[in-house]
Amino acid sequence: MKVNVEQAYTLAELKPKLEAAFPEYTVKFRGPKVLVIGEGKVGGAQIVGEKKGHVRIFEGFPTMGGQMLFALSLVLLGVLIPFIVFLTAIKPKQVKVRDEVADFLRKEYGSGVKQKETAHDLLDEAVTV
Repeated sequence: MKVNVEQAYTLAELKPKLEAAFPEYTVKFRGPKVLVIGEGKVGGAQIVGEKKGHVRIFEGFPTMGGQMLFALSLVLLGVLIPFIVFLTAIKPKQVKVRDEVADFLRKEYGSGVKQKETAHDLLDEAVTV
């Protein structure tokens, strides 16, 4: 998800703000350009890079152990069963964390999500009677 921001930010200054806003989540760095926020081993989000006009947030596993456990289940159980479990049990938790962090960043730093114009909107503007 791409969240547009008006103010400049760094991941180092963002970490204490996220820790204060979300005390129930763990916040840590995974490398110099990735900030991981999550609860437990499966529900989390990653904030990637420091760009000028936007913040990129992806849902994902907050720990390497959770990610490796999911990969191991893919190998042992095949693709179908872990994929169904991922879509029903894991993905909603990850999306919840990502959306909460995106809402916080919108309030703290900027304007909001970049909205794409739909074909319906474009047709309404083009056809005026």
